[in-house]
Amino acid sequence: MIKRALFLLSGVLAVVLAAEFVLRALPVSTATNTGYRIAPNILNYPPHHEWTMATGWDLRNVQHLRSNNMGFAAEHDFVAGSDAVGLIGDSYVEASMLPLADRPAAQLERALGGRQVYAMGGPGSSMLDYAERIEWAHRTLGLKTFVVLMETTDASQTVCNSGNVHARCLLPGTLQPTVRRLPESGLLKDVLRESALAQYLNSQLKLNASRLMSKSFWQTGTPSESALPSVVAAGTEGVPLSPERRKIIEASVDEFFEQLTVRNDVHVVFVIDMNRSNLEIGVNRPDEGYYLAERLEQRDCQVVRGEPLYREHLSGSPLRLEVGPYDGHLNKIGVGLLMNAAALALQNSINAKEN
Repeated sequence: MIKRALFLLSGVLAVVLAAEFVLRALPVSTATNTGYRIAPNILNYPPHHEWTMATGWDLRNVQHLRSNNMGFAAEHDFVAGSDAVGLIGDSYVEASMLPLADRPAAQLERALGGRQVYAMGGPGSSMLDYAERIEWAHRTLGLKTFVVLMETTDASQTVCNSGNVHARCLLPGTLQPTVRRLPESGLLKDVLRESALAQYLNSQLKLNASRLMSKSFWQTGTPSESALPSVVAAGTEGVPLSPERRKIIEASVDEFFEQLTVRNDVHVVFVIDMNRSNLEIGVNRPDEGYYLAERLEQRDCQVVRGEPLYREHLSGSPLRLEVGPYDGHLNKIGVGLLMNAAALALQNSINAKEN
């Protein structure tokens, strides 16, 4: 019995080692090593860190990324006193599934005629984290102009434990602001970070403990919504935005400006995506992004809405705006629509000030 157990164990170990060696030869996503390095509430990468990103079990859209001097996935090093535009957001700004030239910062820079754009994306963050980054960029780098690229659910994701918070969030129920930093990695996690097999299971197959325990994982059919970008799983179509969700959005906007103490010293353009599922089914319903835009416009903010841009594009073109059915992030076309509109909004504000 013991011999059989040892034989089975050695066989399993041989398979694991073989898988490890094979996967090390493939472009599996590698460790990002995020941590709070430049400020207590801002997650970033180690400076000049290099890592690989890929999508799905078959390793689609392989990209090799490198962080800059401040630990952001950005083309330029950040220099204090620059006239650069700060581009703030989550994985939509980092856009690790796109070639560098197609990412939002590069497209916005071209649309601005070469004015440098500092990309400050933070995957898995939300609206209150954006205010933290704007404050830091203004105080540390002296930036005065910002574009905030927002998912339609970026305001409602500010609730603590949403899975999209780096530090600042709102307590469930009371919506009181608080800080919930992510815990430091332990020894086991640090070891697993270096394993290609562990990275493949976690990053490519999304096999983590919480997903394995979920009912949806063991059901047949389409993938669990939790494994897809929130743009795909954002709300139930046809159901009006609930009063509870509206309260969260209002509280998020209020706390954003409470936190943004440098508002009078900076110019911010908000660029808001939409629930593009509405485009798929041919309906025109206000979603979270629509309601968020209204709240920002009530505060005299400059807002670019994605919905009219998308509808105009799709009225004359069959080309889609997503990376693919497996990834709801914007592709080169979708990013270009938003960044060109953001550049125009910035230019219009400059012309208005000069006149």
